[in-house]
Amino acid sequence: MLKHPLSKLFAFAAVGVLSQAAMAYDGTINFQGEIIDATCSVAPGSQNKTVQLGKIVSRTLTGLGSTSTPVDFTIDLLNCDTASAKNAQVTFSGTADGTNLAIANSGQTVAAATGVAIQLKDSAGNPIKLGVASPSYILGNGTNSLQFKANYLATKDSVTVGPANGMAQFTVAYN
Repeated sequence: MLKHPLSKLFAFAAVGVLSQAAMAYDGTINFQGEIIDATCSVAPGSQNKTVQLGKIVSRTLTGLGSTSTPVDFTIDLLNCDTASAKNAQVTFSGTADGTNLAIANSGQTVAAATGVAIQLKDSAGNPIKLGVASPSYILGNGTNSLQFKANYLATKDSVTVGPANGMAQFTVAYN
C-alpha cells in the first residue's frame, strides 16, 4: 500500500522537473534607476522627450534674429519637498550655434537647413542661453511642471530649407 502513494509522488516530481526544462528564456529585461537625495525627482516622461517644432515655412524667418512661433514644453518634477528647497533652476547644455545663445542645427543630412538654430525660452518668453541657469521657478510640495518654450532662430540673414533638429541636456538645481 505504501508503494502506490510513493509512486504518485515520484510521478509528480518527474513531471515538475520536465516542465521546468520546457520553459525557455525569450528575453531579458534590465531595470535601471538611482536613489537620490534631492528636493524633487524628474518625471520619467520628462527625462527623454521630443519637442515637435513643426514644419516652418522658410519665409517666416525673415532675417538675422527672426524667430518662429514658440512651442511650449514642460519638465515635470515629482515628489517635491519644499522643506529642503523652495526654488528650481534649469541649465540646458548641448552643441551651441556660433553665438552660444541657441542649440545648433544637428541635421545629419547634406540637405540640412542652414542659418537656423533652436532657441530656448523660460515661461515668460525670455531667451535662456546654453550653460546659463534659467530664472528660478517657485516649487510647491508634490508635482511641479516647469514651463519652457522653444522656437527656431535665424542665425543668418538667409535660411535654407531642410531638417532642423537639435538636442539639449538639462540639469535641475534646487535652492
